[in-house]
Amino acid sequence: MRWSLEGSTPGTIVVPIMFHGIRQAGKKLLSGDETSITEEQFQSFVWYAQQHGFQTITSAQLSDFLHSNARIPQRSMMLIVDDRRPGTVENYLLPAAQENNWMVTLGWIIGNTNHDLWAWMERLNASGRLDIQAHGYNHAYITEQTSETVIRKEILNPIPIIEQHFGKRPVAFIWPGGNFTLLAVAIAHEGGYQLGFTAFSRGPLMFNWIPQGEQERLVADPLMTLPRSWSTDQTLPLDIGEQIGAAARAEAISNYPQEAEYYRMYCSGELPALADILPTSTP
Repeated sequence: MRWSLEGSTPGTIVVPIMFHGIRQAGKKLLSGDETSITEEQFQSFVWYAQQHGFQTITSAQLSDFLHSNARIPQRSMMLIVDDRRPGTVENYLLPAAQENNWMVTLGWIIGNTNHDLWAWMERLNASGRLDIQAHGYNHAYITEQTSETVIRKEILNPIPIIEQHFGKRPVAFIWPGGNFTLLAVAIAHEGGYQLGFTAFSRGPLMFNWIPQGEQERLVADPLMTLPRSWSTDQTLPLDIGEQIGAAARAEAISNYPQEAEYYRMYCSGELPALADILPTSTP
């Protein structure tokens, strides 16, 4: 899969970035707000992503990439908006998405969504720019002390409701507060989720390469404990992603002769020519 002509080339990265609030231009961030950014910071991020050739992918595309190295842009990112923030989505994320042919992923909280809010979200979804995933039913943090009943409600109850309002089954569960447990991960698999996102900022994702911390390693299920960068880090996650992707690409080129010989000897096959897999031009 790593060397497939139909797949993503070595060094392809995905940078998932978590957004919360965006403060209107000219206004300062509120005291104590450590998750929001200013409109100026957001526009600076958009400009940097444009200049460096980043494109967005959806949760389903990420799942295909991580499972089978399906082809995606070499510099990919995900713009994930947590909680219920339709104003942030409509005023800031969607205009950027429409200008750049991007998608916006929503971590949507289901409980207490009134009729007007559903109508608003369905209207925004008609743009074709939203990738709506689950972020819990009541946004209850899941810990070792959380009952199985509550965990099941948080993880499983959003599925039919998201299908009803947006026409697609969610493939990703964005852990409320970033919290997860071994039992919760098992229930998420039971519900058919393919991915789970934490709130840990560990670095970019690559095929067969998911950075994990101690808490994630205890669960031993990297696809359900994916890291996400914070928007408050602005363009740093993209810059780090580019550097890691370039290093991975160089290492792949260096290792190709040995891998090709191994494949020839033990698998009785030939890998595609390196020049066909990795064109000399880079994005």
